[in-house]
Formats: sequence, structure tokens, C-alpha cells
Amino acid sequence: MKGRATRIEEYGCCTVYKTSGRKWTISIDNLEEYKTPERYDLEYGQAHEVNLICKWASATDDASILDLACGSGRLTIPLAEAGFQTAGVDLHQGMLELASKKADRLDLSIPWYQQDCTQLKLPASYSFVTMVGNAFQHFLTNESQTALLQSVWKVLREDGIFIFDARFPSAYELRAGEEEYERTYHDYEGHSYDVYSKSTYDSITQVQHNTIKRKQQSGKEEITHIDLRYTYPQELRRLLQIQNFRLLHIYADWEETPLHPQCRSMVVICQKEKHI
Repeated sequence: MKGRATRIEEYGCCTVYKTSGRKWTISIDNLEEYKTPERYDLEYGQAHEVNLICKWASATDDASILDLACGSGRLTIPLAEAGFQTAGVDLHQGMLELASKKADRLDLSIPWYQQDCTQLKLPASYSFVTMVGNAFQHFLTNESQTALLQSVWKVLREDGIFIFDARFPSAYELRAGEEEYERTYHDYEGHSYDVYSKSTYDSITQVQHNTIKRKQQSGKEEITHIDLRYTYPQELRRLLQIQNFRLLHIYADWEETPLHPQCRSMVVICQKEKHI
């Protein structure tokens, strides 16, 4: 049967589900940057989005939260620890398996679903949907952005809230140039890695093509690629309106700083409205 969620792996009190018989609309090739789940945790660390999301969820009785593109549970698990009923969705099976193992170690019962966010078929609806880590930018076309919002609209309860973020399309962000240093991280064995990036931007498609290079002190290098779609604030406002969402706020960061021309991020909070 198409769209049936089947159990694919169990980890103690946690289970990962995969929806069978469905074709992904997100390119698997564009997930290269996430092929090593453990490295993702090392590079990106703790979820700085938690406080703002908890603030909104705490204002709702019996809030339930669906975390889309949840990855290794970087946000999902802290929200569950804060007492909210949570579930996670991601395309990447390895990420979900790591998330499930982490939740099991904390004795947290969280359902994890391997699904395309544009084709959600879940056994429950939710009062909140989140999508952080700039995952909105993985939806590279107008059609995939529309499908995502329609899918989110369907799983949200009446007056439900969708909170997500994306990089702000400033001139600085979209510039093309030489390879630039981004950050340094250390693996579990103490090896140090310097991360560099180089990008080109297609102003027609609004897609940035990124090459990421990780250099170990020994001289070993690993190169990955990722494409990201940029959406402008007024474009985003109209897109949400067309898909029956009311825009409540666009902030420059998770500390609720007002949007400004030099900001690096957009944090979007919108609310489901009835079909007109």
C-alpha cells in the first residue's frame, strides 16, 4: 500500500519508521554534506533555537511538536527533555538512527519517520512544526517550496504554528569569491579539522552552489558539495500568504532581533489559516 509507514529499526524505547512506496522530491545527491551523522553533531553542537521555540510552545496547552529535517535530533531531543511531545522527520536514515540511539540513552520515547517533508503521511497532527538549521533552503524550486508548505499545512492543527529559518540573502552572503575559512572542530579522537567553503550564486534560480573542504592537520582533505536556495523576505511573505499561512514575525536571529539589512539569518514564525 502506498504511503504506509513501516518499522525499519528499533533502539530500546525508540523506533524509526520509513514510509514505503513514495518517491522523494528532494535530491538525495544534495545530502552529501550530511553523510557522516556523528560529524554533524561535532560541527553544529547544541541547539540554540530551543529557547524561542519553548517560549511559543509553552503558551499552548498540550503542545505537540513535529521537527522536520530533524537530522540527529539536535533540536528534537532537547524539546522532548523540556517536556513536550515530539516527533522527528528526516530523509537521512543514518541521521535518524543516530537520533534514535541518542534518545534511547536518555530514556526518551520519540517516534522518528524517514519521509520527504513535501509528502508527509503521519499518524498524528501537531500544534507546532519546526524546521531549523536552514533546512528550508534545501527546497530548491518554487514547486518544492510550495509542496513543503502544503504538506506542513496539512499536518498542523487549527491555528498551528510553523517556525523555520533560512539564511538572509544579503549581498555579503551571496558574494562569490575565494575559498574562506569557516570554523574548526575536533573529532572524538582529538583530531582537528579546519572547514573552508567556496560558493557561486546563480541569480536566475536563486541557488547557491557550495563546495565544502575539511582539512585535517595531517594534510588529509575531504570535499563535499551542497546547493541552497535563497528566498527574499517579501517573496517569502507572499509565498506564505498564498499557502494560507499568516506571517507573525521575521526575526534576524533566535534572540528575536528585528530584521535588518546586515543580518545573516531569517527566523520565520507563521500561523496556519483556513483555506479561503
